[in-house]
Amino acid sequence: MEDFEHELARMMRATQTHTPFEEQHRQRLHAGVRARRRARTVWMATGSALTIAGLGVGLEVLPSASAQSGPTIPHHQPTSSTAPTPLPTRTCTTVPAPVPTYTSTTVPVPLPTRTCTAVPAPTHTSMSK
Repeated sequence: MEDFEHELARMMRATQTHTPFEEQHRQRLHAGVRARRRARTVWMATGSALTIAGLGVGLEVLPSASAQSGPTIPHHQPTSSTAPTPLPTRTCTTVPAPVPTYTSTTVPVPLPTRTCTAVPAPTHTSMSK
């Protein structure tokens, strides 16, 4: 209970010859205290319900998120070869695109093209005498 409610309850229970509140005021004060208690109970129940709902959603999303975080592509195992295989080298050249002539204000911009050719990797041969 709050301090106000404690003080109010103490004043109403006090056995004094002089009562500080009349009966109608006392009833209004009791009704106010009951209304505050109901409002506090509703507030706490709403907060608890929202907390439980949030935890439920979190627990529902958590397992599906961890299940999706697995590997998406299979990992290849290394081969049992002792020598690494050389990678082919690439040579690329950029060919400028011809500039067309347009009279319109919206002109498409020509993009240069790039051509690449793969040169086979040199093979290592063992020389023995």
